Amino acid sequence: MEAGGRFTPRARDGMVSGDAEHTSHSPLVPTRTIVLEMNGLRELRHSVGLLQEEFAALLGVPLETFRTWDSGRRPLPPPILQRARAAVADHARRTELLPLDQLAAELGVHVRTLQAAARTGRLIVQFSTRSVFGRPMQRATRAAGDMFKRTHFRRYSRRDRGASPLPAVPADYDKRLKRLRRRARLTQAALARRIGAAGKAVVYQWESRKRTPSPVFWQKVEDLERHARA
Repeated sequence: MEAGGRFTPRARDGMVSGDAEHTSHSPLVPTRTIVLEMNGLRELRHSVGLLQEEFAALLGVPLETFRTWDSGRRPLPPPILQRARAAVADHARRTELLPLDQLAAELGVHVRTLQAAARTGRLIVQFSTRSVFGRPMQRATRAAGDMFKRTHFRRYSRRDRGASPLPAVPADYDKRLKRLRRRARLTQAALARRIGAAGKAVVYQWESRKRTPSPVFWQKVEDLERHARA
């Protein structure tokens, strides 16, 4: 050190070298890794457009535990990150929209079975902007196909002369919708996706009694109620 309290260039170089050596052994390096893993978890959740409670349910972990990982308050165990990657891949596969003929081939049923199920509300479908012979093309997810086969397919045989009639919408439909969402831990947007509604605004209008759900949609709600009680 020079007179006057100033450091010589050599002393400054020694301080820099010492700082670099200290940084290389600093415990902050694992922390950086943890932050990257936390960001990786959040990026995975955003890539599939799920809320924290929905992604926590997908991983099968408590919501509060997931929130500490998602926010970086607790380090994320590497096995959880691996499970999240596998869950995202499986979620993408199950929610991929497929033409009904492709889905029928995967389920091992005739395409007309799925077409009839879509007409009666037993299969949740979405309409593509593409059309075939002037009719919008219907698509459905593997998850919807599995639910149809598990819930409805085995209940019918060739001797059945027609599909079961659609249920009547009860007077307390708004309360039942709210109760279903609480039991299944679904947001309005998540419920809309599960039953094929246009968006959370539709569910909001039902719950506020500004609109009444159709019997086709109510059939899907009852299917979810049975699934939530199982």
